[in-house]
Amino acid sequence: MALPDAQAVPACSQSRVTNGVPVALCNSAEQKVRSQRLRVLLVDLLSVVPYYTGHLCSGLREMERLDVRLASITYGHDPSFFRRMGLRNDPGLLDVTYKVPGTVFRLRRLLKLLECLLNMAILSLRFLISKPDIVHVQFIPLVQHGVPFELWFLKLARACGIKLAYTVHNVLPQDTGERHRKAYTRVYELIDAFICHDDSAKRTLVNEFHINSDRIAVIPHGPLFKPAGPPSRDEARTRLGLPSNTFVVLWQGIVRPYKGVSVLLKAWAATCKAGLNGVLAIVGTGDAELLRDIQNEVRDSKSSVRLVLRFVSVEELANFYQAADVVVYPYTEVTTSGALMTGIAYGKAIVASALPAFQELLRHEQNALLVPCKDVEALADSLVRLAGDAELRERLARQLQQDQAAAPSWADIAQHTFKCYYAMVHSRGVGTVELVEC
Repeated sequence: MALPDAQAVPACSQSRVTNGVPVALCNSAEQKVRSQRLRVLLVDLLSVVPYYTGHLCSGLREMERLDVRLASITYGHDPSFFRRMGLRNDPGLLDVTYKVPGTVFRLRRLLKLLECLLNMAILSLRFLISKPDIVHVQFIPLVQHGVPFELWFLKLARACGIKLAYTVHNVLPQDTGERHRKAYTRVYELIDAFICHDDSAKRTLVNEFHINSDRIAVIPHGPLFKPAGPPSRDEARTRLGLPSNTFVVLWQGIVRPYKGVSVLLKAWAATCKAGLNGVLAIVGTGDAELLRDIQNEVRDSKSSVRLVLRFVSVEELANFYQAADVVVYPYTEVTTSGALMTGIAYGKAIVASALPAFQELLRHEQNALLVPCKDVEALADSLVRLAGDAELRERLARQLQQDQAAAPSWADIAQHTFKCYYAMVHSRGVGTVELVEC
């Protein structure tokens, strides 16, 4: 969103710039209203995207005209994350489920749901006492399960005069086809402003959900695990027990069908038959049934497939990325990918499916290799090609780093998000309107 030039600011006695937004100093009554801090409730109650939410919240807290509260439970896999970011999360009332051992999966899942519903009720009651100006929602995972409480929560917020922002991490839940389109259409009708991470997601909202483009801001996704003094490649491999002279391919993330692990395993088997000497590391957790399927599929190739099917710490994650020669994203669908942003941050050569969201950042043969979705042979050929051409790996990674050098930092992302909030409270479109206060 471009800021207006000086001529666009209405004539007042004087003006200043705050958080990058021109502020005209008009009469004292108007100035008093405009100097008030916007109160924002950043909501990810089930802590679905804690790293994104944490980085965004940390950046927003630096905005002098924002008062931001993080409504989220503690992330069970990394309980100290919010604290390391200097944040204090406030889910509403209860924040205890993360203390339940992950081995008691079904009990933990039930308690997490009950905790979420109770916290949502408490936050709703708070609206009646002291309401925020904006509720910014990151995820609404209960909608796809037919649980209406999130929809009720949003409707109550609107009834209280609160503006609603929604970050489109996924336009529709992945791996579900069209099953939840009607439910999400009802939700999207309530939203005042959408934040997409690329133009592809924006086009989908406009073309398939008929949302006016003025309601959609495109604000890029930031890096989630930017390396800070990571170990060297050889040191990382030593820590992980990987040979120093072996070609290493990394797949990392939450295991879901749409992320193409099965396609990758078939492609890897083809590379091994072609004589490639390397290791494929699959790192991440997910549904127990999917993890068993992966284990069964690699039973005959354990010597070349390294399975780490669990949550790994940030430090261990850094080791895997530094140890890898190539990071692969064989997804069958995607809206945005925090895992891709991490791979880019670590400066690795990338092979990915040629999906619109990936093509916003990746260009075939220039800064990555892109392959047709679900094409096992093309994926295998790309891996074999990179295994035998260290110069190509280096060139692709270097070009991608150069392309991303000017990418927004989290401070920039927070700045853009503030501008979006500003437009919302003044009932202006976030997509095209220029932000002027008088």
